[in-house]
Amino acid sequence: MKAGCPKVCDRDAVVVAHIRQIEREHDHNYGVQKVYEELNDKGMIIGRSKVQRIMHAHSIKAQIKSKYKPQTTKADPNEQAFDNLLNQNFEVQEINRVWLADITYIRVGGQWCYLACVLDLARRKIVGWTLDNRPTAELACKALRMAIVTEKPAEGLIHHSDRGSQYTSNKHKDLLKEHNILGSMSRKGNPYDNAPMESFFRLLKVEHVKKRSFATLGQATASIEAWISYYNTRRRHSALGGISPLCYEIRRNSPFNLSA
Repeated sequence: MKAGCPKVCDRDAVVVAHIRQIEREHDHNYGVQKVYEELNDKGMIIGRSKVQRIMHAHSIKAQIKSKYKPQTTKADPNEQAFDNLLNQNFEVQEINRVWLADITYIRVGGQWCYLACVLDLARRKIVGWTLDNRPTAELACKALRMAIVTEKPAEGLIHHSDRGSQYTSNKHKDLLKEHNILGSMSRKGNPYDNAPMESFFRLLKVEHVKKRSFATLGQATASIEAWISYYNTRRRHSALGGISPLCYEIRRNSPFNLSA
């Protein structure tokens, strides 16, 4: 054994302890890149390759992300859809310039419940959401109202969704019109037109929902609320350069941000 090995091993043990703490804090969902970013943000200057080596040596790894194909809302052939104003331009930096919306399914007590979300594209932040046992137009409207109340967007905001009947309904269209929000919709049968929203739902399913079972709607609502809060404030996002939605917002609103 080399003379310097005990000190090296001691240093590695400290790193391992920090990595395990990070994994616990993030429900064992972080891989090498995000662990590396967390360590350096905590002041532990260490190379990515070393983080990878240590994690491999100690069998520390993120949960393998299984494929998840989200179910989409059902279109109403009798309703008029909005044109696609977004055209897969997801490189938006201005906060509350573009919102994405969609509905997914959560298993609760042996039956399906429905989660409607509104996501601010620039921050990848969930600004409105609601969970209920029926996929109605009111479900989508509740999520949108929450976003409007909390964010108070300026006129000209684009709201993009698929062509589901909840979003083509007069009730939802009237709500957009009331608040001077421009409607935009994906092309028929093209989930890639709303890819960041689909990506969020996949993340929610893999990192949270599939690890738990919910007996009641109230239990599911409280659990998802806690995870969305974690996602908005702490979870690192690759589309934001490895920072959380909250961190992006703080940096974007900083007086020293020349791009704002």
